[in-house]
Amino acid sequence: MQALEGKREIVLDFQIKHREVSEDNGIVVHESYSSDFTINGKSLLFELVSKSGSHGDFLGCFARGWDNLNKHSLKQLLLQEPPETGSGRSLIYVCPECADIGCGAYGCKISKVGEEYIWSEFAYENGYEDPDPIREVGPFKFSATEYERVVKRAFTL
Repeated sequence: MQALEGKREIVLDFQIKHREVSEDNGIVVHESYSSDFTINGKSLLFELVSKSGSHGDFLGCFARGWDNLNKHSLKQLLLQEPPETGSGRSLIYVCPECADIGCGAYGCKISKVGEEYIWSEFAYENGYEDPDPIREVGPFKFSATEYERVVKRAFTL
C-alpha cells in the first residue's frame, strides 16, 4: 500500500470496526466500536497487520465510550499535541482492552507541510522495545481540508 507513487490522489476515510463480546476460558473479551481508517477504500489496520505478521485485535484511536482516548487522539492527529511515544509516533491502533502501548500498538509519524498532512514511518511498538518499522505501508499525503474533516468525523464516532 505505497501511496506516494505517481500523482494519484490518496483518499482517507474510516469505517467502524466492531469487536464482539466473547469469553474464552474465563477471559472476557469486551465489545467495542472503533475507527478503522481506510486508504483508498482499504483498511489500514488490515494492511499493517498483513505486512507485520501480527494479530488484528486492535482498537482504533477513536472508540465509543473512550472519551479520554478520543480527545487525546484528536489532538495528536491534528498536531495540537506532540506524540507521547519516545519514537515520535502517534498511535492509530491500540490494545482493545486498555489502550496501553505496553500491550502493543500501531502508529506513524504525522506532519503537516503546507496544505497537506503526511502519515509516514509506520511501526508496531510497545514502549519498551525498539519499534518494528513497517516499510511496505505509506507514506500517505492527504489534503489538509479533507484530512481534518475525516479525523473530526471519526472523533464523533
